[in-house]
Amino acid sequence: MLVWTTAARQIAFEREQAVRLAIAHNDDRALMLQQYVSRTLDTANMAALHVAALTASGSLRLGRADRPQRIEDRIALNPAFLGLSVVDSSGDVVATTLAGRELSSNVRAHPAFASHVARDTDGLFVSRPAYSRLLGDWTIWLSRRLNHADGSFAGVIAINMSPAQLTAIFGETAVKPSEVAWVVGLDGIMRSRRTGDRVSAGEDVSRGTIFRLQRSEQQGRHIGPGTLDGQNRLISHRRVPGYPLFVSHSILEDEVLRDARQRARYFIAGALLVTLAAIVVALLMRHALKMRERRAMALAVAKARLEEAQRVGGMGDWSYTFEDRKVIWSPQLYEMYERDPALGPLTEGFADLLADEGAEAMDASVRLVGAGDPTAWEMEVRLPSGRTVWHLVSAVPTRDAGGAVVGFHGTTQDVTARRKLEALQDQVAHLARIGEMNALTATLAHELNQPLAAARNYLSGAQRTAAKLGPDAQAIVEAMQEARRQVARVGEIIQRMRNLVTKNNSSRTVVSIDAILDEALAIVSLTRTCTSPIEVVKADQELLVEADAVQLQQVILNLVRNACEAQKGRDAPPPRIEVSVEGDRMVVCVVDHGPGFPDSLRGRLFQPLTSSKETGLGLGLSISRTIIEAHRGTLAAENRPTGGAVVSFALPLHDSRPRSQAA
Repeated sequence: MLVWTTAARQIAFEREQAVRLAIAHNDDRALMLQQYVSRTLDTANMAALHVAALTASGSLRLGRADRPQRIEDRIALNPAFLGLSVVDSSGDVVATTLAGRELSSNVRAHPAFASHVARDTDGLFVSRPAYSRLLGDWTIWLSRRLNHADGSFAGVIAINMSPAQLTAIFGETAVKPSEVAWVVGLDGIMRSRRTGDRVSAGEDVSRGTIFRLQRSEQQGRHIGPGTLDGQNRLISHRRVPGYPLFVSHSILEDEVLRDARQRARYFIAGALLVTLAAIVVALLMRHALKMRERRAMALAVAKARLEEAQRVGGMGDWSYTFEDRKVIWSPQLYEMYERDPALGPLTEGFADLLADEGAEAMDASVRLVGAGDPTAWEMEVRLPSGRTVWHLVSAVPTRDAGGAVVGFHGTTQDVTARRKLEALQDQVAHLARIGEMNALTATLAHELNQPLAAARNYLSGAQRTAAKLGPDAQAIVEAMQEARRQVARVGEIIQRMRNLVTKNNSSRTVVSIDAILDEALAIVSLTRTCTSPIEVVKADQELLVEADAVQLQQVILNLVRNACEAQKGRDAPPPRIEVSVEGDRMVVCVVDHGPGFPDSLRGRLFQPLTSSKETGLGLGLSISRTIIEAHRGTLAAENRPTGGAVVSFALPLHDSRPRSQAA
């Protein structure tokens, strides 16, 4: 009993799985057909508008009923059209792309003409299929009303299209012979029906189930008898936006369930055999399950490829005409800009979505393409949802029959992923350079320890020798003592820098920023880094910070040295140091009166190997930032509006006390 229960459940699962995948397949094909029909009719509508514009502007000359003018415009000669004609208000064909054929003198009675006489629908009329003796084939009329300047009826633009064109998207796609694609009007008359390579049109399906369902819901699916062949089918249908049409794609249920039913026979046979030999049943079940998994995987891969093909471009197209300032967006473009298609294209506030550079690039490119040159540009877009994306826009001019630029059109592609990859590559390269500088710093610190130790030993020996010379050499002894202290300080600085880049803990204590400044400025005076004394503006109280005094002095010395070198040779006051408190942080600013930072370096000042000095290594600010950030602080640099630059660092304030309590 368990074996039969298992077999029954598996059969039901196989059937459900096959139906589910087939429905998903149908939904995808119906969506593909809907988008294709919409784009095809949009193309015809744009061609009609284009010819209407040529007619209104006088660029297209019109003939007479007995001698229509030949239309040579490349848009009107779209190979998807069987022909395009201009019909005057009397119903006479006065211009056409059809050459060498005898045209009917008057089409007043044709529905594609008559539907526009009474009122202006401002849309594209899609006629029922009819056999054309002139073209020798079945054809559909796609027509749009022409108006005089006062809005009165002036005629129509009529496009002849083969019914097969509406389902041509499946003409080069591998489809099963049992699959059927429909394009049906809301009047119940078939515009195009494709089964494999066979195309028909004109059938009345208004009494069918799918037509009734489409009247109540604009998209859905159904399992039931086909309207024309009566065979049970899995059917998906969707309304075509903006047109009185819907599309449908279906496949025979027997075709869908063929493999599942065949496998069901295997399961039943296995269930029968299991009563005789359990091992045989186990092998058959294992084999069947593996076959199912492989087929499911193949179907999943095929479905994923189809979905990827629908998204392949991540791209939308658009157009703009100068005369009527009309903008047209494709459906994909609305999705890319998170805009409801019912609102129409975004025009007035479009520049508000762009960064300043993107708006400038767009303005420059629009002027360029307006002059007749194709162009492309990238722009940063801030979407209504708050996301920031990058779009690559390509534009080419639209010209009239005389070659004059009357607008432009192009595509917009989302290139955010590529821009993020480029930014990530830059970041990886930057981190690699920092790693190399850390290794270089550690190596230099290690190599400099030995010559510094030797220098201290030589100074000690020289100091002892000078002491033997008596009181006359006292000044020399004191100078050597000071030299030994400075060599020792250099050794401490190098050791601290080595500890910093090797992630060792530095020696931090609560220290007075005044004491650190005084000692640092004493070194500046001793080494004559600046030709004039540095002006210092201290805070009202003595400020205490928790820091490594030697490392902090190194930062101050580096900033002061940079400030002095920046204004070297200039007739200006000496640099100034300002100490203040901002909230819970202590701020030290070093102000100079030099030329300021070049614009080309302002975004890279703190990167290693970046320097505005010809002989600079570009390490000072990078090392200083590393020290300050290790102390939970921040380092900033900017140009002053009045000239010169200011470099400042902020550290957490540990405490403050009146200067009378200073130790």
